[in-house]
Amino acid sequence: MAVFERTSRTERQLKWAKIWFSQLATFHRWKGETDWPFTREDVIAFSRAKLKRGDPAWKRLRMVQGLISYRKLVQNRPADDLWPIHNKLQEIAARERAADGGALSIEEVVGRIDPREPDIIQEYRRALRLLGKKYSTERAYVGKLRAFMSAYGLKCRADFDHITGAGVETHLTDLAVDGNVAPSTQNQAFHALLFLFEHVLKRDIGRIQATRASKGKQIPTVMSRSEVERVFRELRGTSLVIAKLLYGCGM
Repeated sequence: MAVFERTSRTERQLKWAKIWFSQLATFHRWKGETDWPFTREDVIAFSRAKLKRGDPAWKRLRMVQGLISYRKLVQNRPADDLWPIHNKLQEIAARERAADGGALSIEEVVGRIDPREPDIIQEYRRALRLLGKKYSTERAYVGKLRAFMSAYGLKCRADFDHITGAGVETHLTDLAVDGNVAPSTQNQAFHALLFLFEHVLKRDIGRIQATRASKGKQIPTVMSRSEVERVFRELRGTSLVIAKLLYGCGM
């Protein structure tokens, strides 16, 4: 068993969470301890002040992300009231990236989403695009999510209500043990499902321990000397010359 490490990422989140909390506390002239129970209105006021100062939406989005992390990592409090602010700033940031200046609809920002796909897949694609992920990443991640849904018989978003990190852990172990996948394939499945929990389900995936894939490199099969000699004995003329040349050059 091995742990899928997210230590470095968590450390970065904690670092920026503390920075943004410090700025929020300074803005509201709070001089108390780190357990100040700041509210949604406190964050909105801080965001508006940054907007007046000319800060772009992506920077204000980072601020809200940092404060959500502070709630979770430092204060051990829920951040449900901050997610609507986060999601709205995502849309505004996407519009700003479009560099159009007009009031674009969400579909114009992220592109058309196939309404025939399961609602969870539609929401997943929208989250990937709002965060500017490459299409190759979207295609790979959606493939991993579909495989997970197939393994558990999941059809829609509501079916994910009972899915926890334990289900992810079992799925990753199955990929390694039964699927015999490469480590890179297992890692990609982990990050695809981590993205689902963080940006769509808005739940903590928890500590994931799973059997790590250890599929070795495929060593090519080569012919023995006697097998090569038997091949040579069946060839004549130009074909024999070409075969000996290829063999002699290691090709």
